[in-house]
Amino acid sequence: MLLSASFPSGERASDVQPFDAASIADAVTAVVRAVLISGGKLLFGGHPTITPLVLLIGSELGVRHAVDVFQSEWFREEVTDETVALVKSGVGKIHWTSQMSTREESLELMRSRMFSFVRPMAAVFIGGMSGMHDEYLRFGEVCPGVPRLPLFGPGGAAAQMSIDGEGIPEAVRENIHSRHYPFVASQIVASLAAMAPE
Repeated sequence: MLLSASFPSGERASDVQPFDAASIADAVTAVVRAVLISGGKLLFGGHPTITPLVLLIGSELGVRHAVDVFQSEWFREEVTDETVALVKSGVGKIHWTSQMSTREESLELMRSRMFSFVRPMAAVFIGGMSGMHDEYLRFGEVCPGVPRLPLFGPGGAAAQMSIDGEGIPEAVRENIHSRHYPFVASQIVASLAAMAPE
């Protein structure tokens, strides 16, 4: 599963209000836990505010090689200790992509490589700012037919997204606005398991 999540901050945060940072953390924790407990794998961009949550949960569950983190060389000097620890602990692996001439080009390359790395069963979007809209649209182009699931409860950019309906299980659609994040996460994982080929 692709996880696209972050905590809105700085001036751009005003564009995605309302949002609740505690709810974003709760939703991310619920989704990561549900996916890893079920034996699934996570793919994400290693956002510095999300990586510590993923590391904590992966370490608690004792999973190995369950997380693939993509990072651009543009941010090499900003890689957090938590990201390094995630790799050293065996929870996941980091994949570096080349630094381009601008931050935006570097991020675009990183997203392209991440989305083509493996075809996930779904993408979940939580919180976020303007960059999340770009990921949502780009993912739809690269992986047509794969469910894109913005969780509306925590607010942020994800709550401003539309649901195109393509491939979204009914059980998930009915609960996409819910703030009972462990329940929503369990519905997502159960629905994806039911869709998996035998």
